[in-house]
Amino acid sequence: MKLTKRRVTVGLISTAVVVSMTSVTTWALAADTKKVPAAAAASSVRLVVGYKTGADRSAATRTMSAAGARVTTGDAAATSALSAINASSVSVPSGRSSAMISALRSDPNVAYVEQDVQTKAFDVTPTDPSFKLQNEMYTVKAPAAWDTTTGGATPITVAVIDTGVANEGDLVGALVPGYDFVNKDASPADDEGHGTAVAALIAARGNNGQGMAGVCWTCKIMPVKVLDSEGSGWDSDVAKGIIWAVQKGARILNLSLGSPQSTKVLADAVAYANMNGALVVAAAGNAGNTVKQYPGAYGDVLTVAATNRCPAFASDPDCTSGTTTRSAFSSYNKAGDSWVDVAAPGTVLSMDRFGNYSSGIQGTSFSSPIVAGAAALIKSQHPNYTGWSLASAIYSGAAQRKLANGGVNYGLIDIPASLPVGTDTTAPTATGITPGNGAVKRGTFAVSPLGLKDDRSGIRNTTLWVNNKFVGYSRNAPFGVSFNFSSYKGPTKIELRIFDRAGNNKIVSSTITIDNTKPAVRITSAPKSGSKLKGKVTIGYTGSDAYGINRFELLLNGKVAQKHTNTTAFAFATTAVPSKFTVQVRAYDRAGNSSLSAKYSYTR
Repeated sequence: MKLTKRRVTVGLISTAVVVSMTSVTTWALAADTKKVPAAAAASSVRLVVGYKTGADRSAATRTMSAAGARVTTGDAAATSALSAINASSVSVPSGRSSAMISALRSDPNVAYVEQDVQTKAFDVTPTDPSFKLQNEMYTVKAPAAWDTTTGGATPITVAVIDTGVANEGDLVGALVPGYDFVNKDASPADDEGHGTAVAALIAARGNNGQGMAGVCWTCKIMPVKVLDSEGSGWDSDVAKGIIWAVQKGARILNLSLGSPQSTKVLADAVAYANMNGALVVAAAGNAGNTVKQYPGAYGDVLTVAATNRCPAFASDPDCTSGTTTRSAFSSYNKAGDSWVDVAAPGTVLSMDRFGNYSSGIQGTSFSSPIVAGAAALIKSQHPNYTGWSLASAIYSGAAQRKLANGGVNYGLIDIPASLPVGTDTTAPTATGITPGNGAVKRGTFAVSPLGLKDDRSGIRNTTLWVNNKFVGYSRNAPFGVSFNFSSYKGPTKIELRIFDRAGNNKIVSSTITIDNTKPAVRITSAPKSGSKLKGKVTIGYTGSDAYGINRFELLLNGKVAQKHTNTTAFAFATTAVPSKFTVQVRAYDRAGNSSLSAKYSYTR
């Protein structure tokens, strides 16, 4: 698995025997101790800035520009990707980073600012260079699954968010257009090797008389390069890659990378994928301990640990025993944690970026794509399944193959057992929406569901539509969506579309009136301002509003003394006021807009 820069880097230097027709070579992976060049690290700091919904981003941009910041997204694809989660990535001179962070956190348009984090690819040194057969496919019962499907007539696309993918060997014909967020171009070639090995496990062409077979022979790979030639990258680039892949139609994403540090930009990108019905599959990491790795530790990610290889493949080619032990190098759950979901073989045969096939490659980086490939096989049978449905099917199949040494929520995956698993087909329920029909509102307010319930998969998100136009969403309970209606006027249709995790939806709506105009109010009869008064004083007034007045208030010295809803005059005794006092009338309309009359001053 590759870690991300929070910066991300590839794993340990590893060598493996490479099987080819003419030669044996070595495949070296970059060291995971590789750091950013010292000069670059000292000269600038990468920040991620998140913006509030409806914020004036130009104001925040001026703040950044004044401090010498440089937007690092650089190209249209990168800019568009982070814009989907209201964020941008900037490079700041290191000497100004603290002041920049402070200034941005004080900016009313900014929701958050955080330092970008490196992530890296997860790899472990191979242990058996003579192992040349794909016993990992038998371990997950792939041959039995292939009796049902090898990927379907309409290929499923899996995004490999990694170091890029080489168009070599069994991946020729498997690639669809991708993107390179490291070099900012549309040529995501693999200059490290990790991404190609991952992609081959998912979709190497099978039954073609050469090389190897991936889990899903007819699947397509969308290469998204977010890690450099050293297997390192930034969380903001990983986030861009996730969003871009989803926007381009990928609904299964493999991330064999991570870091022990969480960032909001990465969490938001994963949430964006989930909200669009995608499944994010991630490696648990190779720390051999219970330290959480991200994105694997985010709630809606299917996170994969590694199991040991088949111990006696020659005598037990179906790998019926000894394969449900978690590998010593694999990260895992501690008691009370549940971030690691399932396991898959962690010692595999795969292909390098030159088209050579190497055995004994080891790490959770290579467990994760086996599960991503399994998800693709399931989706080929159930095209409408969301990420939750795919994950649920995989969990169901793995539940009967518990690991001998635990550490995962379910167990070792069983692909044929997962293929026929059904999903939630019942829509969520809601009794209504607030504000309801006939309400008069103004400015910014939340539109919320009433009586919201979903008994199986649970609520995934709500989206708000105003006059049939999408304007916002919520993915957190109680799933209300706040929106600024200041540009609207009069009768307005509001609609909440409520989605559960299986993709079922319920729509609740109402028609309300938006009134952002203050009511008119004036005093019609009163003693002349400046008069000396005694006894009873009567103040006559009038007011109007297109959508109705809610109440009038009498203010004495600026404080509310009386409230009326259906009269045209206030009266008070001068004995109840100070020797010097002022009088005003304030009107509130039904939406809560208010206006003040002219001020009258008196003595007594």
